[in-house]
Amino acid sequence: MQHNPTETIVRTRARRGALERALLGTLVTGALMTVAMAAPKMLSLVKKEHLDLVLPPDPRQRLRETATRLKRKGLVAFEKRNGRIHMRLTKKGAAEVERTRVGMYTIRRPRRWDGRWRIVIFDIREKRRADRTRVRHLLQGLGFHRLQDSVWVHPYDCEEVIALIKTELRLGADLLYIIADAIDFDRRLREHFDLPMQ
Repeated sequence: MQHNPTETIVRTRARRGALERALLGTLVTGALMTVAMAAPKMLSLVKKEHLDLVLPPDPRQRLRETATRLKRKGLVAFEKRNGRIHMRLTKKGAAEVERTRVGMYTIRRPRRWDGRWRIVIFDIREKRRADRTRVRHLLQGLGFHRLQDSVWVHPYDCEEVIALIKTELRLGADLLYIIADAIDFDRRLREHFDLPMQ
């Protein structure tokens, strides 16, 4: 059975993208890794996305090709230590991981707004500054509007999404989700979210 050439190209690109995302996800801890060290976790991640992906008997060659592509894009860097080549995530690579994660979360817009505001407030300690920054980026990516420092608002139900973020970052009571019937001086908010005026 012959495959449509366009479909084959699309399929190849999708699998390459899965390999790249898996390798970036493996390096997100900040640790230096050789291809051999990264391989088990990376293969586990990519198999979840592409169950039918068949890798060669020695998948490390495919991983080396993936790492080289990511280096050309400026997403990973190579360092030589103890005679071995290690990979690490660059700042650009970390930003790409964050962008991808933001895309994993979405807030569904209903046909009609129920008139309630969803407010997220957080108080994350200085020693967890990286998590604090991630929360800001995620809320921005989801379309939240910042009312004040660490106080963000959205008009639509997003409790499940916020629960996922809290679970992933292990924030607990450091991040609170509030539903409010009214916010003083909300005209600018209504304009921002293109909502009807009272």
